[in-house]
Amino acid sequence: MTRKAGAIGVGYSDPETFTDYRLSTMSKEEQAHEAITAALEHADADPADIDVALFCTVDGFEGTFRVERTLEVMGMGNDIPVISINTGGTAGGSGVKVAYEYLASGEYDTALIYGSPSFDSVVEAQPVMNTNADPLFERNFVTAIQMGALPSSGYMEISGATLEDFAKVAAQNYQNAAKNPYAHRNEGKTVEEVLDSPMVCWPLRRAMTCPVSSGAAAMVMAEEETAYEHRDNPVWVEDIDSISNTFETGPRTMDWFPKLETLADRIYERQDIDDPLDAFDVCETFNPYIPFELIEYEAMGFCEKGEGKHLIRDGVTARDGELPVNCSGGTLATNSGICASLSRHTEVVLQLMGEAGERQVAGNPELGLAQSWGANLGQFQQMCVFSAD
Repeated sequence: MTRKAGAIGVGYSDPETFTDYRLSTMSKEEQAHEAITAALEHADADPADIDVALFCTVDGFEGTFRVERTLEVMGMGNDIPVISINTGGTAGGSGVKVAYEYLASGEYDTALIYGSPSFDSVVEAQPVMNTNADPLFERNFVTAIQMGALPSSGYMEISGATLEDFAKVAAQNYQNAAKNPYAHRNEGKTVEEVLDSPMVCWPLRRAMTCPVSSGAAAMVMAEEETAYEHRDNPVWVEDIDSISNTFETGPRTMDWFPKLETLADRIYERQDIDDPLDAFDVCETFNPYIPFELIEYEAMGFCEKGEGKHLIRDGVTARDGELPVNCSGGTLATNSGICASLSRHTEVVLQLMGEAGERQVAGNPELGLAQSWGANLGQFQQMCVFSAD
């Protein structure tokens, strides 16, 4: 029998660590300790309560890849299993999925998911990011920025979306980030400021692309009986799933996210959701390149293909709109390594708990959606439906 399971606590490292990774004043181990300690305190739990730890990262982000160091900073010794999760940028969301599967199956009663920050072991992060693509055929033209530019320009071709539309989405995220103490870019930006930023790779201006941040996140999950021992308002996982594509990008059309559409349809069918725009109260998407947010609207069924621009033009996804999206400022404002994909989930959990501070949406949200993607041009896609009921 599948057991009910959900989140009972989330935590971040100190807000001052959410900055350019080159300006971080804390080591990764110190950030891990702060985030995990905060999550345990939020869950009213101790390290001894945890049955399994999921360490979510990308090996290239670590410099020295030692997942067992997570247990050391948690003070747990070597008494519980630690499992390494690496699905590119999606790893934080994949960690939530693996934890849920363990809890629902009865293997464990509690789980800790830790989302590692970005780089601190290299002089410059961009060359590391640029090694993502196939080294023999694609690396010369699919670097980190081109990974965002190719689908964005293809999407403009099929949708009629303009640079002004992209700037409106970006400005909406920046205004939300101004209310988020854990955002890297939290000064707020206007449409004009986004459009005035330097062009990096058509059609992406600098303010339409994410930073490389530092900062860590953690989540504590538990099965139902254990969850209620720790808090009276757990946030339940109603459905969670993932999908993957080939590492090679040659066969792709570079203009949309068909795998994400397949994944969303699969989840909605199981949950009997006909109108996701109406069904969800809050949503966090993975938007390191801002045109991707519009593509994700469409792939996840919030509107028809090519119509995402109207959602932003009409304020549908604003913080006070029909479906508030990325009230945290999203990955655009804080691309804190694997923390960024876990944060899509922790932010939805906080919203459903009513504990999101200044970024809290009105109306007591009850159903939320978290989405993340990662690896070469979205090789991995992951979605989670959370419920406060």
